[in-house]
Amino acid sequence: MSNNKNNDLSLPSFAKRKPSLLATIICILASCFYMYEFILQVSPAVMTNQLISDLGLNAITLGTVAAFYYYSYTPMQLPAGFLFDRFGPRRLLTGAILTCAVGAFLFGSTSSIAIASAGRFMMGMGSAFSFIGTLVLISRWFPSGYFAFLTGLVELMSSVGAIVGEAPLTIAVEHWGWRQTIITLGIAGVILALLVWLIVRDSPEAVSKGHRFQATSKKTILQSFHQVAANSQTWFIALYSFMVWAPITAFAALWGVPFLVVAYGISTKAASTACTMIWLAIGIGCPLLGWWSDKVNLRRMPLKFAASLGVFGLVPVIYMPHLPLLWLYVCLFLFGLAASGQSLAFGVVKDNNHSSVAGTAIGINNMATVAGGALFQPIIGILLHLNWNGVYSNGTPFYSVENYRKAFIVLPFCYFIAFLIGKFLIRETHCQQQPHLAK
Repeated sequence: MSNNKNNDLSLPSFAKRKPSLLATIICILASCFYMYEFILQVSPAVMTNQLISDLGLNAITLGTVAAFYYYSYTPMQLPAGFLFDRFGPRRLLTGAILTCAVGAFLFGSTSSIAIASAGRFMMGMGSAFSFIGTLVLISRWFPSGYFAFLTGLVELMSSVGAIVGEAPLTIAVEHWGWRQTIITLGIAGVILALLVWLIVRDSPEAVSKGHRFQATSKKTILQSFHQVAANSQTWFIALYSFMVWAPITAFAALWGVPFLVVAYGISTKAASTACTMIWLAIGIGCPLLGWWSDKVNLRRMPLKFAASLGVFGLVPVIYMPHLPLLWLYVCLFLFGLAASGQSLAFGVVKDNNHSSVAGTAIGINNMATVAGGALFQPIIGILLHLNWNGVYSNGTPFYSVENYRKAFIVLPFCYFIAFLIGKFLIRETHCQQQPHLAK
């Protein structure tokens, strides 16, 4: 269809275009939404005692209320990608940010567990549009050679959001209470939504024609999904993303701290500090790996390099006893750098699909990335339980170093599989959208 030609940023005229100030401002605003949603995502962690007291919760109900964020976030990845292809970023991002803000208002003003859960659900639903929308805007406003590096910078914003959602938010809760803090975040969301509506435009073509919106795609969600799903590269790249990110969700987000306490004889606080090296490396590695890929005009080599770092980083941490603390930090940093490969994978999946279905392709890849946590956190728990020798400590099961080492064998194996995928299955695109893709 003729409208899709306007979307194709691989055309020579747009490939040569230098990014404008408007393009930079637009993508900064979209990235701010990604940072904002991470603050909302981690916020319950710094107000657990207040939530339990004010809402009459216990550990189980608190975990359930907080998890309502993910109940909407994860399944919305695929439809979010399609909706961006169909209706464009400006309207959807504005509506998504307002949805997050309304969710924050509900959560911060209620004493009902049901309404608080609905607020978290709305936050997750709106947040599902943040990362995909930002990448769609980057793909439309910047030449292909910028995509991987800018995707890395966007990932860095998530690290900033997670950091802001810890210590600074803790201070805010101590000074103003959890309700006022969450409501203030809701107000910030309304302001951000207004800025996005006033400033963001769907594409350079829309601006050049004096339009506020890009002409929408006429494809149905099934047509868009079928086009993307029919491309085998989409699934190879999604599998790579799953493999390099699942160990992060299993180790850094859940099982790593208790393992380090048992294996290295350190305190929980010291183990948590050691795990921050993983997140620090992700924040640094995502833009760095993207810059390297764009610089050498290659995708596969950086993908393979990242996967290999996962093996070299994790194996010593898990299987080398009495690893010096300095080397523990170094290896955890390498582990985090390996996970940066999932950021670059978004550039590869964009290269391998037509721009008219870029949002759908990015959505599938992001869903594969997010799915790692849903699968691998319980898988490690199951493996731990199967290897448990029946020992208790203070009435709770005690898992030994050997129990963890047997359960963790799947983690470096993930990076080995990712390396094989990068070497044999993913096609080199040389940082350009591939020609002759179906429109």
